Amino acid sequence: MTSNASDEQHILIFKIERKVFPHQGQFDDDFQKNETPPVKNRADRPDAGKLQQFKASCSGHCTAMLSRDFWHGLFPIIKWMSKYSWKEQFLGDFMAGCTVAIMHIPQGGVPPIIGLYMAFFPVLIYVCLGTSHHISIGTFAVTTLMTGKIVDQYSNHEIANFSSGSLLKTDNISSNHFTSLEVATAVCLMVGLWQILMGILRLGVLGIILSDHLVSGFTTAAAIHVVVSQTKNLLGLKITRFNGPFRLIRSVVAIFSALPTANPAEALTSCVAITVMAVHNDWLKPWYGKKIKFPLPTELFILVIGTIASYFGDLTSNYDIKTLNHIPTGFPEPRVPPYELLPRIMIDTIAVAIVAYAVSLSMAKIFARKRGYEISNNQELLAQGAANVFGSFFSCMPVSASLSRSMLQESVGGETQLASVVSCFLLLIILLWVGPLFESLPLAVLSSVIVVALKGMFVQFRDFTSTLKSSPLDSAVWMATFLAVVIVDIDIGLGMGIVASISVLIYRGHRPYAATLGHLHGTEMHVDIRYFPSAVEVPGIKIFRWAGAIHFANAETFRHVVDSHLGPYKSAALSSRIASTAEKESLSIQAAHVKYGTLDPLASTSLNSGAISTPAVSIVTIEHLILDCSALSYVDLSGTKVLTSLHTDLLNDRGITLILANCSEPLIKQLDRCNYFQTFPKAQVYPSIIDAVMTIESSNQFAFNNSLNSPIVP
Repeated sequence: MTSNASDEQHILIFKIERKVFPHQGQFDDDFQKNETPPVKNRADRPDAGKLQQFKASCSGHCTAMLSRDFWHGLFPIIKWMSKYSWKEQFLGDFMAGCTVAIMHIPQGGVPPIIGLYMAFFPVLIYVCLGTSHHISIGTFAVTTLMTGKIVDQYSNHEIANFSSGSLLKTDNISSNHFTSLEVATAVCLMVGLWQILMGILRLGVLGIILSDHLVSGFTTAAAIHVVVSQTKNLLGLKITRFNGPFRLIRSVVAIFSALPTANPAEALTSCVAITVMAVHNDWLKPWYGKKIKFPLPTELFILVIGTIASYFGDLTSNYDIKTLNHIPTGFPEPRVPPYELLPRIMIDTIAVAIVAYAVSLSMAKIFARKRGYEISNNQELLAQGAANVFGSFFSCMPVSASLSRSMLQESVGGETQLASVVSCFLLLIILLWVGPLFESLPLAVLSSVIVVALKGMFVQFRDFTSTLKSSPLDSAVWMATFLAVVIVDIDIGLGMGIVASISVLIYRGHRPYAATLGHLHGTEMHVDIRYFPSAVEVPGIKIFRWAGAIHFANAETFRHVVDSHLGPYKSAALSSRIASTAEKESLSIQAAHVKYGTLDPLASTSLNSGAISTPAVSIVTIEHLILDCSALSYVDLSGTKVLTSLHTDLLNDRGITLILANCSEPLIKQLDRCNYFQTFPKAQVYPSIIDAVMTIESSNQFAFNNSLNSPIVP
């Protein structure tokens, strides 16, 4: 290869001289191709015995388990704590942990003490095993409601009531009935077992179907569910809690019906709290953020001020403002969930496990993309599953990432899961000693903090508008997921969003990009003739590119597209179609501009100047179809059958020879495994388009006896 640069135009020109490979086999032989890649371990070779392979596999797994990467992957806390900067990160984590701690008190209809348990025991496990640095694990309204539905179905209805303290009653129950607490802990255990099983089976890979636009639409709609669930506390309404499909619509109708009974004091409290936090976050925080390194925990100040004002002003008695009320102190007694209930709730808990994981993974993806780090889908399954299993022995319900707490933890300066450790430490103090101090916290203030924290979720509406311009199909997935979650329900909406995402994926794979290629004079490139008018098709040869896979879903489409690109060409030989010497000379003049052998950059000068007119295409007959496989990723058995039928049909019916070029090694091996080369000659496989074209032209009968105008330069 030689190269030189022009001082005036700064143009690099290269010229390659090599022999033409008449088929793929010649290329493989000349460059000594290995039929099987070399293996480092002798036991990995195909001829090794089964026992030897098994021993090598066990040895490899044992070696991997002793490696540092294995333990860093199993316990991510080891990796991020070793790089933790106490000087730069701890202050933000401390502030975030202090702020989020109080928000762990649930708003899903369970006693506050249960929410504190869920914010302490499972979180300790997730901190060690989780890969996300910012999500806040604990109570989440949606999973709480889904769990409540199962509890209502299997618990003793005479004492089962999520909204009362009866969740903690466990005595004087017959063996055929279960308390609400027993059912809730059994659900938590079963959800954890499902998630651990999915993690062991490496089903976290299914998280890849949660595309960015699906996650955006899903979390935005879930945020609306959370806001609606907090509206009764914001306005002091007394409405019925709904479950099942269309519960959001029924809740909104109930809210509007109950508006005349709203408590003005609670509405005013919510308005003041929301206004103060909104002004701080949108105006004050950007201003002082340039002067100090950490944001002020305004949310924490609001909670403390609200608690103090409620206590000294006796807001409950004077203005009927609802507060947290009684918060007992002390740790729960460890209790084994009732194993006999697990087979009965096994099917019902699958949806809870999937929704809890999907919500957590969605939030983890949002923060990972925003902060520029990676998460492990399988490790998230194991971490959340282990957290649920551990929490089930301490009176916990299934945990998940909370949208509001996660957004708040990140916005007030949280950098790592050490913020959750700080939160757990404060919750420990609350559980043991100071819990009663927060009994006067108004629910309106707590709900205001939750609603303001969800602002980042609603900003994601911009994702829909931006996606609508760049990819209408992706925007359709966003809107389908959003509407399904809002109108129907979160679990059903998530399923419908996944179906929509997969449908778009199948549609795109069903009809990928296809093009007829032409040669750019003076280069080795073949490009789409629709976008490059100067590209010229080689006489008698059709070069076709299919960018994608050929499988059972698009095999027929592939065949139809190929036939449409072949067009109205006839099957007669080109030599029999040329009736006069003038036509031969015209074709030879056209062929003179296709000089693959020299790649002369000046070869197209006369063509571009219009000095020579191109003959009508109707007199050219296709004798060879070159399938450019450079963008062909995969061919399954159905695709192999289509390629076989294409080869035989073209040859028998139209006299066209099919040729494969630019095939990757995995593609050749896949075709070989499907016995494709039993009917298709391997001599018709070429390492490149240029080799195929030059070999065809050199052996073609209409090469005009190697005249000076031949497209091939010997």
